[in-house]
Amino acid sequence: MDRAKLHRIYRYWIDWLYPNICPCCGGYIDYDADFCVDCKSRLNVCKDTLAVAHTDGAAAYCIYDDNIKGAVLAFKKNRNGNSYYAFACGIAEAVRKSSFAGDIDMIVPIPASKKNMKERGYNQSELIAQELRFLLGVPYGNVLVKAKETKVQKRLGMNERAENVIGAFAVNEKNCDIAGKRLLVIDDVCTTGSTLAEAAKVLKENGAAKVYAAAFAKTPFKS
Repeated sequence: MDRAKLHRIYRYWIDWLYPNICPCCGGYIDYDADFCVDCKSRLNVCKDTLAVAHTDGAAAYCIYDDNIKGAVLAFKKNRNGNSYYAFACGIAEAVRKSSFAGDIDMIVPIPASKKNMKERGYNQSELIAQELRFLLGVPYGNVLVKAKETKVQKRLGMNERAENVIGAFAVNEKNCDIAGKRLLVIDDVCTTGSTLAEAAKVLKENGAAKVYAAAFAKTPFKS
């Protein structure tokens, strides 16, 4: 039995202990569902091509607006619920529709800072990556580490965001076998693309053959 089927069985049984809920409204949903029917119908699927510097292609599932904002913010504060699986389903759908579907060797989550890990106890991008590996059938690795503390991106303008993440990432020396590999770097939300771009730049500088980027939600940026 392959890992994807085993994962579905796991989700089926865990649903008996911790019933699956919709990340948006909190209503109960099937064990393998991402959102309830009503909330999913309100999500605005991203139809525009996502452009991220230093990548060989990028994609996002939906637009970051009031229909999904609450779920995204809640996920940043609490790992409980179905958000990590729901967001992974969205990214998987976006990747399958992209030009780079099937051209990925490893999934790489954006790393969290030590401060955020201490406050939250988890990295939301890593939780998404853990689910995404089953949905895409591709392993994930914590290839990147946070090399320096950065300011909160949402409080900065476009140019400030780009400057803020310069030198923010480094390759994990214990998990750096990426030479010649095609990597998919992921995050929950993409605004200007600065974070994903800097991550892609570092990965390529350390030998990655190709780097693609994907986010669950894309928000139109206003300076």
